[in-house]
Amino acid sequence: MLKPATTQRSSRTFLIAVCIFAFVLRVSVMFALSSYRVVEDDTNHFGFGWEMGRVAASLAQGNGFSSPLPLPTGPTAIVGPLFPLMLALIFKVFGVYSMGSSIAIHVVQCVFSSLTCLFIYLCGRDSVGEASGKLAAVLWAVFPLNIFFTVTKIWETSLTGMLTAALFWYMLRTRDSVSVPRWALAGALLAIASLINTSLVMLSIPFGLWALWKKRTRVILPVTVGVLMCAAVVSPWLIRNHAEFGKFMLRSNFPLEFRVANNEWSFGQKVEALHPSNTLPVNQHWQNVGESQFMAEQSAANAKFVATHFSMFAFATLNRIVYYWTGAWIKPSADFPNSLPIILATSVLSLVGLLGIWQMFSDKNPAAFMFAGCLLIYPIVYYVTTSQPRFYHAITPLLILSAANWIVNCRDKVLDSQASRAHRDRGLAQVP
Repeated sequence: MLKPATTQRSSRTFLIAVCIFAFVLRVSVMFALSSYRVVEDDTNHFGFGWEMGRVAASLAQGNGFSSPLPLPTGPTAIVGPLFPLMLALIFKVFGVYSMGSSIAIHVVQCVFSSLTCLFIYLCGRDSVGEASGKLAAVLWAVFPLNIFFTVTKIWETSLTGMLTAALFWYMLRTRDSVSVPRWALAGALLAIASLINTSLVMLSIPFGLWALWKKRTRVILPVTVGVLMCAAVVSPWLIRNHAEFGKFMLRSNFPLEFRVANNEWSFGQKVEALHPSNTLPVNQHWQNVGESQFMAEQSAANAKFVATHFSMFAFATLNRIVYYWTGAWIKPSADFPNSLPIILATSVLSLVGLLGIWQMFSDKNPAAFMFAGCLLIYPIVYYVTTSQPRFYHAITPLLILSAANWIVNCRDKVLDSQASRAHRDRGLAQVP
């Protein structure tokens, strides 16, 4: 039997190896595809990080957190602050929209993606077993969708995937605790995540409900401290937004995201022409009226559309739900056709991942509620706005881990069956 220290060294060696493998694989693909090259076009590099890149360029050039679109539009809150700040730092060191910056950003994204292997393993070790955690880490290392987003797109997608796994792991270890410092740190981590991708806040709900159900009044103080810590960390951003826009908010873009996917010209897919980043007159209108007024106009249009075309909105929502989990539109559009490879990959991962959660419930694993709760709650905002593969990607660490749990369970059943058959055969052979 292996000693604990030997087992720990073996696990540490495995983690180092799989993280290095994941990193080398992603960097190799990046250079093989030359995806780091900066494309010169008539948009002044808007495709270099899109809104994130524009805000980062504004920061690096001393113009503040502003102008996320091709035309300058003033202060903004349509993206969280931390990822553009990271890009701006890289721009300051390597140059705005330079090839050096592009390589540096892609390498940093490769680091985030590779470290996700570590957190997926830790989630598995502390919930469904070390074998499932190791398999999930390897599956993530070669996961094509993550490699694609990591090496071809400049966005917070890879960082969000890492934060999903990291938050899930930390909250797994916090849900049964009544430690004030532990919950305070959970609140701080959640705040940091919310300043990168606001939707990650939803991941805390199942853990908070579990803690209140299991610990009752004993957890009220720790959870309250966690909430206050979260509020304290995000407060500078909230105060800045109140000063600029007259309201406390993490992001301002919900009305726009709702509008571009809920309208008379769509079955639930995003209508690119309605987005100011794609249509100059819309960008100019935003520039003229300012972000607050523009979003107010979008909100009014949204309310009118839902009131007068509720059946269209309901179908659009259903269409997005089906697409989110299967990669298939019930009713595709010319700009968003169904693609068999995407449908097969997304549907298989969703199915096997959900089978893994079913297995957890069958095994009476308390982590089943956490997995199911996060997968149920996290996508809700995308059901009513836009459904895209990068939004599905955020929860794929959990799906891959639950899928690994199902695969390991199936393997164990096969091995147990073979062992039982061999034992029976030996018994029969010994009968005179």
